[in-house]
Amino acid sequence: GGNMGAGKSTVASELKRYGAKIIDADEMGWSLLAKGTDEYHQLVKTFGQGILTKSGNIDRRALGKLAFASKASLAKLNAITHPGLLDRVRKEIDRNRKGLVVVDAALLFDWKLDKEVDVAILVTAADRLKIKRLVDAGMKEDDVASRLKLQPADAKIWGRADFVIDNKGSFAELRRKCRALWNFFYSAKFQAFKAARQQ
Repeated sequence: GGNMGAGKSTVASELKRYGAKIIDADEMGWSLLAKGTDEYHQLVKTFGQGILTKSGNIDRRALGKLAFASKASLAKLNAITHPGLLDRVRKEIDRNRKGLVVVDAALLFDWKLDKEVDVAILVTAADRLKIKRLVDAGMKEDDVASRLKLQPADAKIWGRADFVIDNKGSFAELRRKCRALWNFFYSAKFQAFKAARQQ
């Protein structure tokens, strides 16, 4: 889990390089909104035709602008999209029980999935770093700042995470942390940790 710009997807892709199966909740969420789904119809009804492209598909940017305008509108978006998405994420976890599965989800803790996984990891960074990374990736600074305000503060989640990865340094440093995490998953310490957590 972790806010936008913290680096959670980078951590997931690093673990994927080592062989982990990644469940990308964000991508899964967008596939739920394909033309014609129940969620699609509910969103158009709630946010209006302005969220559609000329071909009738949902325009991510237009939807994002309206949904992240306030806590109330974000709550509407979440009420429409989260139940189906959470159901899909759980099914994917069940389908991949044999290997190491990483759930890349900003709302891991909001969904209380931290109670259902073996290890809950929070990827964090200072807000100025999150903003810089997202602006470098092409987002407008004002949009980033307003969206971050609507996301749960890391400090509120900190105590619920089993591990916190502080992504405050270079990419090389983050890669080293991911390598250490991967090694931990295959250690006797991890088996003991899992056993203690399940009691």
